[in-house]
Amino acid sequence: MFNRAKYLFFRFSTTKQIFPFVFLVSLVLLVISIGMGAVFFGLYSDSALEAEGIDLLYGGGLIDTFWWSMKHVLDPGALSENYGAPIPVLLFGLFNSLMGLVITGAVIGFIVNSIQRTIDKAKSGSAAVVENSHLIMLGWNNKSIPILKQLLKFKEKPKVVILTSVDIKLVRIELKRESRFLKSLSVLPLHGSISLPGDLYRVALKKASHVLLLADGIDSDNLLYDVTTIKTLMLLNPLKKPNFTVNIVAEIINIENLYIANAASKLNHPIISSSDFISKTLVQCARYPGYAQIYSELFSTEKNEIEIISLPIEDGELFGDLARHIENATLIGVSWIEKKNGLDRRATVLNPDPNYDLASDDELIVIRSSGKNLKRLPNFSSTKIRESVHPSLFKTPSIRRALILSKSSSIGFTIKELGQHSSELIEITLACPEAAATASSIQDELKSNITGNVSLEPYEFNFKSISSLESLRLDSFDVIFIVADESDDKIDADDGTIMILLLLRELKARTKDIQFPPVIVEFLNNRSLDLWHDEILTDAVVSTEFLSMLFAQLVKKPFMEKIFKELLSAGGIEVSLRPVENYADITEAVEFQNLILSAQNINEIIIGITQESSSTPILINPPKNGIYQFFHGDKLIVLAEQIYN
Repeated sequence: MFNRAKYLFFRFSTTKQIFPFVFLVSLVLLVISIGMGAVFFGLYSDSALEAEGIDLLYGGGLIDTFWWSMKHVLDPGALSENYGAPIPVLLFGLFNSLMGLVITGAVIGFIVNSIQRTIDKAKSGSAAVVENSHLIMLGWNNKSIPILKQLLKFKEKPKVVILTSVDIKLVRIELKRESRFLKSLSVLPLHGSISLPGDLYRVALKKASHVLLLADGIDSDNLLYDVTTIKTLMLLNPLKKPNFTVNIVAEIINIENLYIANAASKLNHPIISSSDFISKTLVQCARYPGYAQIYSELFSTEKNEIEIISLPIEDGELFGDLARHIENATLIGVSWIEKKNGLDRRATVLNPDPNYDLASDDELIVIRSSGKNLKRLPNFSSTKIRESVHPSLFKTPSIRRALILSKSSSIGFTIKELGQHSSELIEITLACPEAAATASSIQDELKSNITGNVSLEPYEFNFKSISSLESLRLDSFDVIFIVADESDDKIDADDGTIMILLLLRELKARTKDIQFPPVIVEFLNNRSLDLWHDEILTDAVVSTEFLSMLFAQLVKKPFMEKIFKELLSAGGIEVSLRPVENYADITEAVEFQNLILSAQNINEIIIGITQESSSTPILINPPKNGIYQFFHGDKLIVLAEQIYN
């Protein structure tokens, strides 16, 4: 019987949260009831009434007896007030006082344990949140901190709730390390699985304003993370109801899984392949050295914002005419809502023909200077605008031979992208440890996607030796890629990249007569780029920073997905760098309106200027009525159709 009672106590105390409360209240009532038995042993006798602690306020009935017994349970010191009472009464008082000490100790222990459990629950990240209009980050990896920093740049700084299967202590350590940069952002990390409905319920998913779904793991290079992302998208999709207006953006690592992810979400959310995005950006940097800086400037929310706006438009007004008369912004496209498969979807057209007829209900895509109001400039007089200069034919930098120094799993995406940007044969040398096996794996992986104009040659390279690089004849290559290599757990990817850069610098110093090709590098951390200031480095893509800008913008503005894809996809509209002298005579000051007209003659849009001699090397959204003095080497940043050599 005793063992049965002991088991029931254990069972209820571990399975019923309210059991400790019920048990303590029951125990108090039981002890008080036993203490009330003192009324049958002379509690209100003449000798007992002489004691200070025994009263007949209500005639010695149930209330007086209950009060006397309860007083001894709640205040063990009340026993001293019974001095002079009969011994049986003293024994009842002593019992209640001793049990009162036990009950008080139990209550204190219960309170302390409850507080400790609450603290432990908070530390372990297993608590549930009660928030509204918050941003949920599902998953944690090396892009999470940069994304949080990007969110700080928005005018509205949402409360951020993080749900991840990563050890919550590691997450807190990273947040504490960067706390001085995240002071004004409220961040609550929780531990759990991003693909379990119960854990999604804990983060108040239905009350969130934005959801950012990342590959969940410190090392997000493992393609198996995509499976978890796809499962989570399947859970989020049934929640897509009229009253569920959350903006959801998801990360897929392997672009081969993008089709499945889109099927899981039923095309309701923007889904970005991080490896594919970085590969496209690296190739763009090779085609247009300086592209990384332009990208950072263009998509920085602190300086510029890409927006869809509505302006008073007359039916039949031409796109090119309107583009020349908007100040503090650059008109880059047109957008509208169309019905497709019974759903409203946004359609966008970037860089339309200058003679494109606008309709009064068309919306405009603009690159807008942050903090500045849009205004329409008056029509320019014909005496001010000189006849535009017709641009000469522009040729993109020719890439026929490329050297890739890395064993990264994302190399295949870079090789595929190189092939898509050329109509001629591209010879690629892959230099890394175990090069033959790596090249064979890449060829097998991409044999159905890689174009026939790419040849891949393996070359055994160990960064501990400079001699292996010397025999490659680096001057025979058009570009050198150093991709962040996370294949070796013993070496930090950025450390390995810096070591290769040091070897290249040493090799360049030994052979001063050799013309070095552009060197395009991927870093994972911005601090690694800060360490490197050398002419050997042509352009650098800090992948975590670039992706953080992308995700932070998409979670706020989902329509940006189509714009990003269009600007980076081969064969579409791209951001290009063109010499100014192709558009105007730079021996004298040039009116910007003339440059706009020259660009419009070949269906291009000028979005900025690069001038190395200027205090502002990169200027996005130049004043439309400005006059500039250009020099050889200055370039225009334009939106244009990709040109194949």
